[in-house]
Amino acid sequence: MTFFNIVKMLSVCAFLLPAHSFASEQAKFDAQHFVSLTFHDVRDDVRKSGDRDIYAINTQNLVQFFEWLKRSEWTPITLKQIMASREHGIPLPKNAVLISFDDGALSGYSHVYPLVKQYQIPVVFALVTSWTEGNTQAAYEAYGQNNLMSWKQLQDIQKSGLVEFASHSHDLHKGVLANIQKNEKPAALTRQYNPSKHRYESEQEYSQRIYNDLLKSKQVLQQKLGIDSLAIIWPYGAVNQQVTQIANQAGFPLSFSLGTEKLNDANDATFQRGIVSNNPTAENLREQLTGFMEYGQRQDYEPMRGLQFDLAQFSQDSTLYNQQLGSLLNNLSAFKTNTLIVNALTNQKENTEDQAYFPTTHLKLAQDILSRTHWQTRTRVFHRVYVQMPIFPDLNRTHLAVDLSRDLIRNNPNLDGIILKTDQQLACRYSTVVNSACLEKEAQILKLTQQVKAAVTPYLNQSNPFHLTLQLSLSDLTDQGLEQIVKTYLPYVSLLNIEIDSLSNPNAYQKFIAQVGYLTAAEKARLMVTLVNQDQTSAKELQILQQQFLNLQRHGIQKLVLSNYRFDNAKAVHEQLFTPLSLNESPISYRNPFIDQHVNGAHP
Repeated sequence: MTFFNIVKMLSVCAFLLPAHSFASEQAKFDAQHFVSLTFHDVRDDVRKSGDRDIYAINTQNLVQFFEWLKRSEWTPITLKQIMASREHGIPLPKNAVLISFDDGALSGYSHVYPLVKQYQIPVVFALVTSWTEGNTQAAYEAYGQNNLMSWKQLQDIQKSGLVEFASHSHDLHKGVLANIQKNEKPAALTRQYNPSKHRYESEQEYSQRIYNDLLKSKQVLQQKLGIDSLAIIWPYGAVNQQVTQIANQAGFPLSFSLGTEKLNDANDATFQRGIVSNNPTAENLREQLTGFMEYGQRQDYEPMRGLQFDLAQFSQDSTLYNQQLGSLLNNLSAFKTNTLIVNALTNQKENTEDQAYFPTTHLKLAQDILSRTHWQTRTRVFHRVYVQMPIFPDLNRTHLAVDLSRDLIRNNPNLDGIILKTDQQLACRYSTVVNSACLEKEAQILKLTQQVKAAVTPYLNQSNPFHLTLQLSLSDLTDQGLEQIVKTYLPYVSLLNIEIDSLSNPNAYQKFIAQVGYLTAAEKARLMVTLVNQDQTSAKELQILQQQFLNLQRHGIQKLVLSNYRFDNAKAVHEQLFTPLSLNESPISYRNPFIDQHVNGAHP
């Protein structure tokens, strides 16, 4: 599968809006807010479902959407109106929506432009200027031969006054080498790996590459269309605060990602766009527009079924590592979980320094495998990936977790979350007597969470929701202790991960169950519960974990994780914990991944 098609699938999985239950709600937002929809190709022969191009829309469906849009209370707007609202406070019209078409496909001229004139609906065309200039390889891969608009056609369109042009980059609509295993990731957010020099791009090299590309695109648009383009619409929605600042320096004041977490405010540094896919009807598109108002809230309630996997299980041999990774992904696909949690650092013996599984200047490199493991997991089995980081990797360097987290996200901007592990360091906070040293430790940890958040935010892909998570190991609970935990820590992080060794300490589990009913539904939605899977867990003990997971679900906890998932216990875990941990709606369709598979994860 090509990089273009891999990212296509990933984008759709990440950004599709569920079209149900919220469709009847009225759009309500003030004169500074707007939403945005982005289309791609338009064809007469797009299949109702299962078309070869997941982003294409049938011409008739687009016609019906434009018909509805003209009659509705929604008002299409322009980039110039957004700039006027930002710079001069001029109100946007009621229920403002920006409509864009990416890539410069020929259908923009043959199909979209006639409709734009007929319905007098303003739109934005986002152009990959190197494609229009004749960089045909990537364009052919996306749309086929001779299927892009020419500059002459674009100049003709420009005369209507209804179409604005944005940059879709000059040559960032592609993947570049992202690690030693030669995975490709979106060019705009990736520090390229140079195999001949055996090193990654420096920060200066990276920033200069992005700046040069954007400046080139702006210059081409100026030369060919005579415009001072206002916006960069990032390929694949790959954008963070760092590249937004680079775009501003290159002359693009407006920046667009992908996503549906919130309404856009005219003063936002980067705006979100809902991506149109699977040939939606006019009704589907109407639901997608109204869904912007609720999607961020719905995300909190999405179930999580996760497995924690220690990267130390992978072989140092690259061939065997790839075989083992393939087996792990095969297991995840069969199990139908949706989240993988891996460790950022090795778990070294006491008095020895941890090593990292990603490039960093702060620790030795154990093995550069986190990047590939994350990317393959995201793109092959569409799992979210969280990375565990000790809050104090080195007690003598209390700020180390901040520096490591920054390096981790620089190299992996699409991670879904970092889990800061506190182990037993906050257990004293919930004992009968709390001393000043304990309170001081708590304050230090909470301060570190905010420092980590500040350190990683400039590098996070803004099209991908990120969850900073604090993990507590629960050994005991005082009366109302769970409420205190939630109210104390949730203001600082997105999620709380409560780890319970319920087999060794069933009393802690029972206390948790007794108190969880006092939490609100919104608080429960932000709780992740990890049950400890011990090294030698028996089938009977796994059955106990099964009942405990099901009990957690009955009490409204929908983010569930099993620790210590290994190649040598995977078969037993699948057999005993399929019911509570699988999101497979039909157990009958379960696929057994263990036929002819060795226990170390490698296929024969």
